Amino acid sequence: MAGALPIAVRFSVRRRGEEVYDVIHIFNGSRGKVFSARCERRLVSTFLERLSGLSIRRSSSGKTIYLDGEEALEAMRRLVILAGCRQCTKSARKVVDLVEAVSSIGEYELLFWSSKMLEAYESRGFWGVCRAARAFRILHRID
Repeated sequence: MAGALPIAVRFSVRRRGEEVYDVIHIFNGSRGKVFSARCERRLVSTFLERLSGLSIRRSSSGKTIYLDGEEALEAMRRLVILAGCRQCTKSARKVVDLVEAVSSIGEYELLFWSSKMLEAYESRGFWGVCRAARAFRILHRID
């Protein structure tokens, strides 16, 4: 991917009444924003550190992570699945199982589920992503 724009992962903090939560925004180089989900910054950081073949740079403010390298697109796809499933999972105990499932899926399954999540996000928003996430969690026996 010589000369390709890096994938950017930006974080913002949202408030709804008394509740404060992190939102992740994923930007794919030339396409602009491709996905947004409610997901903890710490979970995303630890997940990205587990992946190999990935160059991770952080902005000076710490609100943006840039992904470079041969595995950047694969990492983005895994991150879309993880964030999409996490925003629709209430139990923090199931997050460990979710991270293991997303880390262990193969190339074709990765392409399928990330496409499903992105398509659901573009066409139906939050509830569409939750529907795809529920199917992923049932298939991988996380729920």
